[in-house]
Amino acid sequence: MRINLLFFFFFSLPAFPAMVLSYNPLFDKKVFYKIIASENVSEIDRMITTVKTLSLPERDAYQGALLMRKAGLLKNKKQQLLLFKEGKAKLESTIINNEENCEFRLLRLIIQENAPAILGYNKQINQDCTFIRENYKSSPQPIQSIINDYSKQSKKLKLY
Repeated sequence: MRINLLFFFFFSLPAFPAMVLSYNPLFDKKVFYKIIASENVSEIDRMITTVKTLSLPERDAYQGALLMRKAGLLKNKKQQLLLFKEGKAKLESTIINNEENCEFRLLRLIIQENAPAILGYNKQINQDCTFIRENYKSSPQPIQSIINDYSKQSKKLKLY
């Protein structure tokens, strides 16, 4: 009996590695998006710390978005720019490696719509809106809910 259970456990893992690797009880996407929308630097810092410990493939996208959001809340212009560039590099790298991921495009859209124009980080707004609209229905339900909530306040993303 024990051998059968061990056999099942070890040989069934490769059949669902994404599920095993992606699950982390310390990370709640709804909380993440609530913190991205906040202006509380200490909450953002706590979420950055949480995200750094994740073994999720999304880690760099989440961390990048948080760093860019935090940059917008700092007073020191040099520190703002350094943090924004660091976050942008993480998010853009993740998008390049996961071009079909709707959530990463949403993260970029959220940042682009709210970043000052002087940063020049607004070139993919229309492209991301189109991509999100086209892939909305095929996204997982929690992401659909987040997209729907964001579209209600977005100036550019309209689902209907």
